[in-house]
Amino acid sequence: MTWRFINTGRADGAYNMALDLALAESVRNKSSGPVLRFYDWEQPTISLGYNQDAEQLDLEACRQAGVRVVRRPTGGRAVFHFNEFTYSVIALQDDPLLGGPVLNTYRIIAQALVAGLSQLGIESELQRSQSAGASVKDSPLCFAAAGRYEITASGKKILGSAQRRIQGVILQQGSLLLAQDQNLAPFYRQGAEANATTAEELLGRKVGFEQAAACLLQGFKNAWEAEFLQDTITPAEQRETEKHLARVDIL
Repeated sequence: MTWRFINTGRADGAYNMALDLALAESVRNKSSGPVLRFYDWEQPTISLGYNQDAEQLDLEACRQAGVRVVRRPTGGRAVFHFNEFTYSVIALQDDPLLGGPVLNTYRIIAQALVAGLSQLGIESELQRSQSAGASVKDSPLCFAAAGRYEITASGKKILGSAQRRIQGVILQQGSLLLAQDQNLAPFYRQGAEANATTAEELLGRKVGFEQAAACLLQGFKNAWEAEFLQDTITPAEQRETEKHLARVDIL
């Protein structure tokens, strides 16, 4: 298997979301093969799930704190992006590796992520069942608990993912917490406590974005036995990204 690998580094939150949509279009029209993308956030940003109610947020508190708010093209609940590492996987829905039921896609991607965390020195495991409890179900936070085939370390969630099928294309996005504790209490109108840990907490040292990127890429290579060819965004994808910007930006 050959994949396109793109490390776009640090960028604005709305741009990050819009670019994933543009890449999904490239995969859908077959101007691109499947894509693995790594990226970072240039300012603290809260991303809301595709169907999540923005009214749960105190947008004025976000403005005053300099926290950007965007809407993800994938589902799930809110994530605070800051001092973390984000990935996206984009492939056709009938991809020979990732195609099939949603949970199968989650499982295969999660296996690569666990392999990458091992490269980083973090022993982690897949959550085999959905966490229960009313407080967890009612929480607006992605990192309140681990869903099925999400990843925990030392009993706490360290990497959360969300997936959506868009016109025949799989788009999965996920965040590895490097040092961000996911405390969104100042920005939410209801309780927002996370049960999360970070790479820094587990390893007792700081982990930078590029170190995480190198280890996670090796994990994907090992788990999937695939070739990942370094690439950049095309001019056409950049134009499509600009078209999507207004659709994902909230604040």
